Amino acid sequence: MTHEAFVELLLAGDRTRTEPGPHLTAEFLRTTTGFATKYAKLEKLLFGGTRVAYSPTALGMNLSITGDVAAQGEDLAVAERARFDLAPGPILDIDRLIEDQGVKVIPRVFPAGVRARAGFFFDSDLGPCIFYDVAASTAQRDYALAHEYGHFLADYDPYMHTICGDPSPASLDDPRELRAHQFALAFLMPHADMNLYRRALDEEPGTVPTRKFVQQLQVYFGVDNAIVLWRLLSLGWIDPAGVEMLLLAPGGLLPEIDLEQTDRDERLDLQRPIPERYIHLVAGAFGKGHIELPEAADFLETDVEEASRVLLQFKYEHPGAEKKSETPRPSLN
Repeated sequence: MTHEAFVELLLAGDRTRTEPGPHLTAEFLRTTTGFATKYAKLEKLLFGGTRVAYSPTALGMNLSITGDVAAQGEDLAVAERARFDLAPGPILDIDRLIEDQGVKVIPRVFPAGVRARAGFFFDSDLGPCIFYDVAASTAQRDYALAHEYGHFLADYDPYMHTICGDPSPASLDDPRELRAHQFALAFLMPHADMNLYRRALDEEPGTVPTRKFVQQLQVYFGVDNAIVLWRLLSLGWIDPAGVEMLLLAPGGLLPEIDLEQTDRDERLDLQRPIPERYIHLVAGAFGKGHIELPEAADFLETDVEEASRVLLQFKYEHPGAEKKSETPRPSLN
């Protein structure tokens, strides 16, 4: 599929365009799909093509859009957590978990003021791709990634191309959006874990959640207050009137606890937001002799000097391999 065809499909699938702009532009989407094309080229150089781990649990479920899509999202999240053998509580490094399934996770600098938060598209040559706003907080990013991953799992017949914003009652009128939203909530905050946590705090079922309870859930699951409230609504632990009471009470909700992660390797920082997995692929292609330094700089969207600095962070097998090596899997020094 051509870049222009992708752009047209993404513009048509931009669910934020029902609201006032600004919106993501065609040029922004061209650069994003162009980056995904370079990503796929690196995978082809190193592996012969894209590698995608399709979920057997999703493929084996009845995901008819005419069914109970909220229940489908909940069941799919339970099945995926079991497939990954995830421990109770928050998911650490959800971006890497999704990348391990062969999904390209692409951070981009979204234009100021847009309502879009993330998007998903698929092509047989590129594989599944998720892009998101690099300015999002860790909690916002994790919800956005889980939401788009839900689209990858469930909306495959045919695959959809979509751009999504923050959840809202209007957006959830779409059954596919509701299913992806429910999946994200249940993936990040499983019902079983919620029940365990509530019992551990001696919170009685049917009791209206307090703002302290909201904050405790926010910290424990590594999400933000908005996602906690959406999850409480989805489980029926609170109703819209109860949410309004929490928000309008003196002092409102308690401040969110800072959950920013600092696990990235600062040695690989570039002027533009580039995924670490992608940088490793560039280093692998460079080390194996598939590309020269100027082409590596082009892949990294930077100049030769900065590309050289990043590539020198990797250890290669042979002497002098900082310039060229035959090893396909460089490791960081």
